[in-house]
Amino acid sequence: MPSTGSVEHHAPPADAWQPPTRLAAVWHALKVGCHIALRAARNLVSPPKHATPAHALADAPLMAEHRSPLWVDGRADEFILRCGKVQNLRAAIGHFQGIEVEPGQVVSFWAQMGRPSRLRGFTVGREIVNGCVVPTIGGGLCQLSNALASLVGSMGAQLIERHRHSARIEQPGPADDDATVAWNYVDLRFVADFAFRLEAELTADELVLRVRSRRNGPPLQRAPVWPLVRDQRAEPPTARGCLTCDQTRCFRHKPRPKPAAGRRALLLNDRQPELARWLAPLGAEADWMLPWVRPALRSRAWQAPAEASVTTARWPSWKRIARQRLTRGEGGRRQAGRARVAEDLARSYARRLRPDHTELILTQELLVPLWRLGALGGRTFDVFVPELPASEIQARLDAAAAATPQAASLTDFRVDEAWLRDEWQALARARRLLTAHHEVHRVLSQAGLPVELLPWDEPPALPRAAPSGTHKPTLTLAGSALARKGAGEVAQVAKALGARVQILGSPPSDLKAWEGIDWVAVGYSGDWLARSDVVLLPAYVEHQPRALLRALAAGVPVIASAACGLGVRSGLTQVVPGDVRALEMAVTAALEGAANEDAPLP
Repeated sequence: MPSTGSVEHHAPPADAWQPPTRLAAVWHALKVGCHIALRAARNLVSPPKHATPAHALADAPLMAEHRSPLWVDGRADEFILRCGKVQNLRAAIGHFQGIEVEPGQVVSFWAQMGRPSRLRGFTVGREIVNGCVVPTIGGGLCQLSNALASLVGSMGAQLIERHRHSARIEQPGPADDDATVAWNYVDLRFVADFAFRLEAELTADELVLRVRSRRNGPPLQRAPVWPLVRDQRAEPPTARGCLTCDQTRCFRHKPRPKPAAGRRALLLNDRQPELARWLAPLGAEADWMLPWVRPALRSRAWQAPAEASVTTARWPSWKRIARQRLTRGEGGRRQAGRARVAEDLARSYARRLRPDHTELILTQELLVPLWRLGALGGRTFDVFVPELPASEIQARLDAAAAATPQAASLTDFRVDEAWLRDEWQALARARRLLTAHHEVHRVLSQAGLPVELLPWDEPPALPRAAPSGTHKPTLTLAGSALARKGAGEVAQVAKALGARVQILGSPPSDLKAWEGIDWVAVGYSGDWLARSDVVLLPAYVEHQPRALLRALAAGVPVIASAACGLGVRSGLTQVVPGDVRALEMAVTAALEGAANEDAPLP
């Protein structure tokens, strides 16, 4: 579609075109400056009102919708300007998303959006000036003004100011869609006699505008354009492109890079070995964005190829280290800390994304923050999803809390409704979802989303661990002693069987529930496997079953819930979380099976 507007409304014939001169450009700039000053003075006398986002009409019926493609217009050699156009649309649509307009209120394109500048996230796009497509800051915003003009006609509102382009590019839109804008004097203004809500979004390949209203009755007939605006009916000429024009004597001409395809960017948080293996074939074909990691932990951090372009987010990572020290433990406080860390990292990455980053691969923690920042609009993106959606986690914990309301770790995970909605919307927009977690794969598949199941990163085969050899069987809780990990059920089974318990995570806070049990917190390092008869994790929620994978590799019986995400495999017995009787029976069977294996043959 055409780009940010031209100043002249009548261009000379294409065969009479002459290269622009510096003198003509100076004269043009002077005229533009005068028009800007005149419009600014008029706005001081009668300032247009700025509409604000609201939710009163969020559930109102859909009145009209307009879709326009993002990537098919213009010459192939102007791809970088098309990328700039899409970036400018990303920066602009947030000023129109969710605004609600009162009856009789005039909507002004520039009053609503403000002046485009680099500091506000705008970049170099394309502008039509005197028949030429010229690279300029904020270029490409006319796709949004075109769409608004078309939407105004569909909804039965009145266009009171609209200007047409002086030239067109290779893929023009319908004549009724043509509405150029140029700060601040070439404006698009419209008004309706009813209240309405405007919604704007960028999908991977479309700009989508919607209008919602509770207006009754048929739409009004389309109102005439403001009579002071000249209505150019003749077919405009095709604009010349600064990046593709062969007029080397033009003062605007200078060699510029002409990438013909976009780049892929990897936006990563903590290293996930399953994702690392999947990313390995990409090598240096992608631009890596990584958090800063302390030297002592770099052996377990992401390792980008030596030849790859790497951006390190230092300040957000230093803030994360400080927050981790302040939000130790589990539950809501830890969850809130994780969310703030992800938001900081997402903002840092979003600022470093270039317009030609058209394809992203990111991790789940960054999904909602990047979605809210608008950084995913106009791009295709894949998401590695190691955890259940927050709404599913909350539902499972709420169901468990109904039976055990006193357990804090079942009730302290709370996410606001806006986050839950945004997460599902962003997941639905992804081109592809990746996960190694079988339960995550099942939930996303049932929701109809495109999800690919990756293999778990299996630890190397370990020697068969010997039984503990004590008079008491030793059960290992492969997690923290929290209700959400099934710690209460493990404690009951240990009492019934007179078993000893090793706890790999944090020790229990409710010591009364563990009275009379021989338990010890041993941590994840050390030789806990050698002292384990059975490894347990009957969790309601579990996303990192690394200890269970180690136990299975060592041949130790494992009893866990499907929530641990390991799927069906040898050596694993699955139980329903909260079913103490089933857990006790499974532990007894595992202990008897191990005893039979160790018994001497007759």
